[in-house]
Amino acid sequence: MRTLGDMAWLNRYIGVPYVFGGRDMNGLDCYGLVKLIYLNHYGHVLPDWTTDVLNMRVRASEFENAVTSGDFTQKDEPEDGDLVICYRTKAAHHMGIYYAGGVIHCVDGIGVVYEPLPRFRRNYTNIIFGEWYPE
Repeated sequence: MRTLGDMAWLNRYIGVPYVFGGRDMNGLDCYGLVKLIYLNHYGHVLPDWTTDVLNMRVRASEFENAVTSGDFTQKDEPEDGDLVICYRTKAAHHMGIYYAGGVIHCVDGIGVVYEPLPRFRRNYTNIIFGEWYPE
């Protein structure tokens, strides 16, 4: 298991199992992980998506809405704590958080992992970075 140095607090998330719709340390999906880290580390409450958003087509739409909402500031170069939105084809598909040259995210069948950015990038047609602070 890779440790994250001075961001050791992130290590408590590594290995949490993947649960579609999971929102706590018993199981997380990608949005659940982002939501929990934003709350626990930054004190910021992200919107709670209902179970309707667990449909992947609706979820892709919600990801896209987050990016185009005006509450998301896209960046060319990521900084620690930036949201990472991932695309396969034209639809937003997945999200994680950038830290220390890599991305912490939740993988179906594996759970929460940390991957160096170059390896992470290979899984997607496009990724964007930014800050997201919805009202």
